Amino acid sequence: MQAKMQATLTSKGQITVPVALRKHWGLKAGDMLLFDPPGKTEGRFEPRRKRSIFERLEELQLPALGRPLTQADIDDSVAAGMQEKFGKMALKSPK
Repeated sequence: MQAKMQATLTSKGQITVPVALRKHWGLKAGDMLLFDPPGKTEGRFEPRRKRSIFERLEELQLPALGRPLTQADIDDSVAAGMQEKFGKMALKSPK
């Protein structure tokens, strides 16, 4: 890949990221770039990919219950995950 690449700013303030960079960073439509302007004439940016839940399906391990999941199974799983992440206060329900 080249050391520097050029893009043109449109009258609407839009730029097109060169194909080589999009491929290199794995960017797709809808992904974002985070701009950090430290100086008056230069700055840096960081690619931020939006991840689809479907890209991670192979990581998803469903419980082997031997039967279809019920709403109670899903609610219990969500409650356990919230408790793990946020502690006991996450178990309070607004019932």
